[in-house]
Order: sequence, then structure tokens, then C-alpha cells
Amino acid sequence: MSEEIIEETEGKEEAGQEEKSRAKKPGEFGRTIKTYLDKGVEASVKGIKNAGAALSEFGDKSVIRIDIAQLKSRLEKKYQELGECVSEQLMAEDETITKDSLAVSEKLASIRELKDKIQEKEDTLKKYGK
Repeated sequence: MSEEIIEETEGKEEAGQEEKSRAKKPGEFGRTIKTYLDKGVEASVKGIKNAGAALSEFGDKSVIRIDIAQLKSRLEKKYQELGECVSEQLMAEDETITKDSLAVSEKLASIRELKDKIQEKEDTLKKYGK
């Protein structure tokens, strides 16, 4: 009988040691969860940075497109001004008109300048890969 008590006591001690070893596993479990959470946070941060870069690029493209539209509108007005200028000079009886005429050459210079600006903006937009 004393041997049975000793075996029972030893069995209880072994069970206690198993419980202690199981108690260590929740700590490992916590570390594992923390590792996964850290990886999740890293992936989220990376995703947010990528999304931020994409939004920034989209915003830049939009601004460039708006600038191009405004420049084209100004170019159209310059063409209208040139047409009015030429029309007025042609209607005048003793006026001749050439592209070297002061009024015409000024209008043509501003038209060339606007075309160059539009081309620069379009080239910049092409760099983004539309």
C-alpha cells in the first residue's frame, strides 16, 4: 500500500510537471501571435505606403491633365485673337498683312509658347505611363 501511495505521489508530481510545461506553451503561443501580428502590421504599412504612392501619382497626373486642358483653352483663345487681328487688317483698305506684322508676330509668338508648354506637360504625363 505504501508503494501505491508513493506511485500516486509520483504520478501527481509528473502531472504537475506536465502542467508546468503546458504553462510554458501559452507564452510561446503569445509570442507566435505577436509574430503574426507584427507581420500583419508590416504588410499593412507596406500596403498603405504603396497605396499612398499610387494616390500621389494619380493626383500628379490629374494636375498635369488639368494644366494641359487650361493651356489648350488659352491656345484656342490666342487662335481666335489671331483670326480677329488678321480679319481686321484684311478689312482695312490700305493695310497689308504678313506673319512679320507686329500684331501677327506677337500672336504667333504667344501661340508657339503655349504649344511648347503643352508639349512639356504631355511629355511629363507620358513619363508616368498614362
